[in-house]
Amino acid sequence: MARVPISLIIDDGSPINLYYFHDLIRWHELIVPVEQVLRFGAICSKYGVRGKFSVVPMPAGMGRLDKGLSHCLQEHLARFLNAIRQKVAPLFSITPEILSHYRAFDIKREQFLHIMEDKYISQANAEQIADYVSYAIEILCNVNLEPDGLTSPWMTGSDNEQNYAKGIGMAYKRTLNRDRCFYFLHHRPVLMGPKVMCNSPETGTVVSIPRTLPDVFWPGNNPGNDREALSAIQTGIDGIISEDGRSGEILSQMEEGGPIVLITHWQSLFSDGRFYGLDGFECLMERIHRYLGDKVEWMSFRQIAETV
Repeated sequence: MARVPISLIIDDGSPINLYYFHDLIRWHELIVPVEQVLRFGAICSKYGVRGKFSVVPMPAGMGRLDKGLSHCLQEHLARFLNAIRQKVAPLFSITPEILSHYRAFDIKREQFLHIMEDKYISQANAEQIADYVSYAIEILCNVNLEPDGLTSPWMTGSDNEQNYAKGIGMAYKRTLNRDRCFYFLHHRPVLMGPKVMCNSPETGTVVSIPRTLPDVFWPGNNPGNDREALSAIQTGIDGIISEDGRSGEILSQMEEGGPIVLITHWQSLFSDGRFYGLDGFECLMERIHRYLGDKVEWMSFRQIAETV
């Protein structure tokens, strides 16, 4: 019997905590320690986890990964990038999450605009999107993290998807001469499974891959009542697969044949230094391995895109 494809999305990968900038009414830790990369990589290696890992090229507008970030020691940035190259890139398809996951960037004038990236992309044509994505690809290549696709911050591109998909494909043809790439934007049931969104000599084949499960570790982002956060995370894990392995959304999705796509965020695992999400992630991976290890096949997003 064929194994069901399964994959993991990690969004917002960065040496800094992007939620520090996105949730301004509460206090958050700014720097995410490199030890998180090492432990995350060890868990994924132990359980054979594969998927898609986004790295933000200009996180929150604090600078470029290939030139340095403000409020982030160069030593910390270098150790983060080295750990990603060694522990994560061999297991995951790397993507930029556009440029800043924050304000849009004028790549010609090299200055940030007073609109967010999703608003910029919504009014851009395919050529402009291709230039913007190419800039992001080049930054990651400069730090030896060659990407395979693109991650959308928020719902970026959803209101301009024809140009968005075309621009992504054009960017990968230009920069890396790729005949196939992917992007992550949607969730079920908006898009029921991986789907070819455009295919031409100019773009190659561009595949949209949706997530199928929620980020059950997100409650760890909210400082306050630790007991409530831990309880919410545990309830979320049980909803994906129960402690006895007999129930959970992942079992229902297996009956549909997959691919099953889990998601979490780098800051969700971090939980402002409490690592509630990372602890929960290890618990969830152990359950999947224990009960479904011989029934699922972990795949990177590049591998999934090649099957469509």
